[in-house]
Amino acid sequence: MAIAFKLAICAIILLGNVLPSKTQRQFQSQWQSQLPSNVQVLPQNPSYPSYPHQMRTCSKCQQPRYPQYIAEEDIGIDAKLDAPNLISKYGHQVETHYAFTTDGYKLCLHRIPKSGATPVLLVHGLMSSSDSWVQFGPSQGLAYILSQNGYDVWMLNTRGNIYSEEHLAGRESDKAFWDFSFHEIGQYDLPAAIDLILLQTKMPSIQYIGHSQGSTAFFVMCSERPEYATKISLMQSLSPSVYMEKQRSPVLQFLKLFRGGFTMLLNMLGGHKISARNKIVDMFRHHICNKMLYSGICAIFEFVVCGVNFNSINMTLFPILQGHASQGSSAKQLYHLAQMQGNSVFQKYDYGLILNKLRYNSIFPPIYNLSLALSKVALYRGDGDWLGSESDVLRLEQNLPNCIENRNIGFNGFSHFDFTISKHVRPLVYDRVIDLCGSYR
Repeated sequence: MAIAFKLAICAIILLGNVLPSKTQRQFQSQWQSQLPSNVQVLPQNPSYPSYPHQMRTCSKCQQPRYPQYIAEEDIGIDAKLDAPNLISKYGHQVETHYAFTTDGYKLCLHRIPKSGATPVLLVHGLMSSSDSWVQFGPSQGLAYILSQNGYDVWMLNTRGNIYSEEHLAGRESDKAFWDFSFHEIGQYDLPAAIDLILLQTKMPSIQYIGHSQGSTAFFVMCSERPEYATKISLMQSLSPSVYMEKQRSPVLQFLKLFRGGFTMLLNMLGGHKISARNKIVDMFRHHICNKMLYSGICAIFEFVVCGVNFNSINMTLFPILQGHASQGSSAKQLYHLAQMQGNSVFQKYDYGLILNKLRYNSIFPPIYNLSLALSKVALYRGDGDWLGSESDVLRLEQNLPNCIENRNIGFNGFSHFDFTISKHVRPLVYDRVIDLCGSYR
């Protein structure tokens, strides 16, 4: 018991260890609720040189060929640029669109447009944003690779990250604004984004690629809003975090002990939004991080929760990784994941016996109906993924009515965030992703 208690303390100390907060994006204060979207188009490279030395013509493929590595002088710049300016810097047109959910959230979508092409929606994971698809440049960013292969690329920023922090009713109290988990993202955010894309492109359907929570929310959407499954011709799930029985995150294992003690957890985290700093971190950061992990990596909240494969990271680009990490999340999102830890079910948020009865007319949370996920689905997992064990992903495959592939990434220790940050991700994952996209255009 003493050992378990010490491990629990270590886990919660690590949990609070988040990067210092970056400046929050400011959006327009006046709402134009009568419009389906508000579009801003940035010209190519508005503030930066054209970088002709970074692009070479490929005579066979008739498209630009980008350098494999980011120039040293660009690392510090790219670490500070937001997604639209990163995209524009590297020679792509970029648009910013806004979608409005039926429960009042304003969502930002970044787009690399290609008129008449198949739309592909990319949805990031916990604590991430559209930055994760473009931060490492055109040779490695999935958004660029899709665009280079002829797709109309849309990147959703789900409620609560740095690009989507506005509400129709104005900025409510933190308690009200951050009262959501991945359930609300699936029920409200994804349908709003899909409706916007279909309206803008006049296409009958789109393709969908989700990483981590981007996959979790998709299966929530199919269960709660099954009519949207028919609007997705292909869904590709990178590290599906759905069943969590065998997940290995010590942080989530510890958080489950807070069942019924959410208020105490909020105090430790610093509020309903996952806090950048708190007293526990200030007291124990030096003793924990410097001894257990490279201190820079340990300061990134999501790596502490989900694990990281040090061998796959290009440490030269670490400033870029650090600059685009910890983009915003609610404590309830994390707690919902923790509730499912060790269970063999994929279920709604557990409010406790009494509140469950009032909300769900059952003392237990309802189970999501995966049989309604009628889209074609491809799953990708790695052996080093704390949140995607082989048995949990196999259970997901068996419960999906139209799973076309369950692919294990054959690379030692391939982990949860390797799907977006590994220096090997293009040959290991993205080449197959592009092949499947082409099969269902």
